[in-house]
Amino acid sequence: MKDAVLTVRLPRRTRGRIEQAARREGRSLSQQVERLVEAGFAAADDGRVRPPTRILANVLRDGIVPGLSEFRAARRELSQSLGTRSRRMP
Repeated sequence: MKDAVLTVRLPRRTRGRIEQAARREGRSLSQQVERLVEAGFAAADDGRVRPPTRILANVLRDGIVPGLSEFRAARRELSQSLGTRSRRMP
């Protein structure tokens, strides 16, 4: 029994893709969204999908984590590079 309501904001393009798939497969929009969510959970449970945070965590594991001074230097260098290539907004 379905007894919960969920409101989600999506880009129009994404909603359009879901609506097209629902029409093609003979489902309502709600049924199609439920099917896609369940398929996503199944893929994650089977290990076919890894959360992005896990990927980033593995990159930094056992490595040298930059300190604040390194981040500031990188930010300064990036800002200088961007400043020479683009106009600044008022």
